[in-house]
Amino acid sequence: MTEVCQTTIIHPEKVDVVKNKLENKDLSDLLVLGKCFSDPSRIKIFYALETFKEMCVCDLAEILDASIATTSHHLRYLKKRGVAKSRKDGKEAYYSLANEEILSTIRLVLDMPNSLSLTS
Repeated sequence: MTEVCQTTIIHPEKVDVVKNKLENKDLSDLLVLGKCFSDPSRIKIFYALETFKEMCVCDLAEILDASIATTSHHLRYLKKRGVAKSRKDGKEAYYSLANEEILSTIRLVLDMPNSLSLTS
């Protein structure tokens, strides 16, 4: 059974503080990052790019056990959202995380399961 309050607002000062903090807060970047983590293949890509700063699409496809086309689709998704970047070297395409801030954030998120015990 879900625990719920049997009354209305008890701590209006707490509610006001949080509402004021949220009033001018742009949550769009957090939402984008959340969507990037919503697919197991993209999480595996994050693990790979956190382990090795740069990897080619064909190696990432092997890690995902997916086609190069499917892997490229995930990488384009991440690139379009500003989380990853790419470079060409001859016939090979290499991907990395967009910047150190993204890398630090990815590391924090990927390390979370080690300290949390969430159940689904």
